[in-house]
Amino acid sequence: MSEEPMPKNYKLLKGIVITLGVLIVVMVVVIIVASIMKYNDQKSAEAALVEKYQTSQIVKPTNSKPFEINLKLSNGEEIISSSNSDKGILINIGRNQTIERVILVDYAGNIIATIKSN
Repeated sequence: MSEEPMPKNYKLLKGIVITLGVLIVVMVVVIIVASIMKYNDQKSAEAALVEKYQTSQIVKPTNSKPFEINLKLSNGEEIISSSNSDKGILINIGRNQTIERVILVDYAGNIIATIKSN
């Protein structure tokens, strides 16, 4: 059996194949590094977002002291219920277990808002 003679441009073809192989390896490395960087940036952005919402939901303690408040109730009105919120105390006032107005009292004893229903 006789060997076929090598083409004249064998060195050129060999150089092109090696160059393409190196480029493929470099591109794979670049894609992997870019994916890792994007993943890390996404995780840090998520952590910042979580921290932002966690800190915005924390109620800052205030220096509240016991207080006394005198609410003027009309004849037949009574306090139906009260509840605690981050802004103060919500007091539901009405007749026959029907809420007619809601009063928001802050923790210093000041009436902040009154909502009346007709």
